[in-house]
Amino acid sequence: MKKIKQKLAARELVTMFNPDFTSPRLVEYVAGLGLDVAWIDAERSSYDFERVEEIARAAHVAGIAAVARPWLNELGLVTRYFDCGVDGIMVPHIEDAAAARKFVEHVRYARPKDHADKIIIIMAETPTAIARLDEIVAVPGIDVVNIGVNDLAFASGHAGEPEHPEVVALVDQAIAKILKGGKTVGLNVLKNWEERVPYFLGKGVRWLNVHVNVFIDRGAKQYTELLKQHSR
Repeated sequence: MKKIKQKLAARELVTMFNPDFTSPRLVEYVAGLGLDVAWIDAERSSYDFERVEEIARAAHVAGIAAVARPWLNELGLVTRYFDCGVDGIMVPHIEDAAAARKFVEHVRYARPKDHADKIIIIMAETPTAIARLDEIVAVPGIDVVNIGVNDLAFASGHAGEPEHPEVVALVDQAIAKILKGGKTVGLNVLKNWEERVPYFLGKGVRWLNVHVNVFIDRGAKQYTELLKQHSR
């Protein structure tokens, strides 16, 4: 949607959520809570092309955008997801400028008339990608560089430790490079968002992703803890 591109151009915050469940009704409901983009994560979940189309339609009915993540930077996948009605693509496993450029070319091929209106997001998920970010962010057409913190922790030898000092240092380094290159920084919101969200916003991050599972987990735990406290 053009309004997301407008928010990016104005350096305003964009909020994206992963519904975690392949439910169009859930997407419509969560969209009404004030978020901007539904994230269709076809790299990890069980989405087929028809369900991607249904989720994108539900997002549009609710007045928000839809972004899909395929499992590969492959022309056929990019084309089919756009044909399903998504507004943007987030592609994983970008390690250098050549791969980033190839992805942008795929988007332009898939949408020759309106590719400039589409949201192009690449993922930086390894120390190698972070080291090459200066050349990656110089590729024209990229809107957002999303730092995959958990994958970065794994690739750095600190699996399951996204707040390890070495990982934090790499993330800070990546944020600085992305901003210097004039792109928007994206990050996943982890469970301790009271501390980390203000920290990352202060660093200049303007695209935040969150899982609906995190909402459910926090709400359910708060509810059951309340019941325990008052039923003794």
